[in-house]
Amino acid sequence: MNIPFLKLRVADCPWIVFDRSTTMAGPAAPTSADDDRPWPAVARAICDRHRGAAAVGVVAIEGDGGRLGVRTWDADGEERSPSPAALLCASRLLFDAGRAGAESLELEGGGGTAEILVLDSRSFGLSVGLPATDDGQPLDRRYGSGGLGLAAAPGAGVAMSLRVGGERVEVALYDGPRGVRGGARRGRSESARVDAIAIARHELRMRRGSADPILAAAASTAAAVVADYADRETVVVVGGDRLVVQWPEGGPVFVATAPEYCLSGEFWLPEE
Repeated sequence: MNIPFLKLRVADCPWIVFDRSTTMAGPAAPTSADDDRPWPAVARAICDRHRGAAAVGVVAIEGDGGRLGVRTWDADGEERSPSPAALLCASRLLFDAGRAGAESLELEGGGGTAEILVLDSRSFGLSVGLPATDDGQPLDRRYGSGGLGLAAAPGAGVAMSLRVGGERVEVALYDGPRGVRGGARRGRSESARVDAIAIARHELRMRRGSADPILAAAASTAAAVVADYADRETVVVVGGDRLVVQWPEGGPVFVATAPEYCLSGEFWLPEE
């Protein structure tokens, strides 16, 4: 059986998207056997860098049009809560298919509902919540009401661990290229390592490692604000792609970008 898919990416983070919602018509429409599909095995096969389509995971869109949800599996076949990048990739596909509102859409998954804002025909954004310290204290409160209490010295660099979007991210932040040493950590750990350089108060350049690019951009911006390296609205550049980050004082971080299509294809699923 051939299952159509699309590969989309946010920055340098590609996802394979299968649209299995019941609003589809034609041969791609789901059947009652969809729930029994071996999605972990599908994810491992199709995400393989050498034999598959090379992606970080698989997104399956489900629902009946009125209520849409997503389930995601990483490249190792482990089911995960939908990441912000996966949500934006699914939103781009649904919007282009005419199954999203003109201003927003809601996607259920991971035990909650995420609201995706439609900024224009290509750009989408979402809130990733309040950045906090490891002990759960809001970052603004930890470093002052203005968010500038750290005030790192020029050239000193900042190493900060914070939580955003339910994930722990370690940020190594510099105000110039001299401070950057080596690459991001590889392998799994309780947190992801992100390297960022403040090019100007309105621009950061980032190397995200294994972190979701939306969360990495949010964490880098929050760290840059409390270090007084950047303003509360900035652009984070990842491999040539631009993510716009806004962190209003006392409010959640909002990240917007334009998910891009990479390729379309079909995955062969042997029938038992």
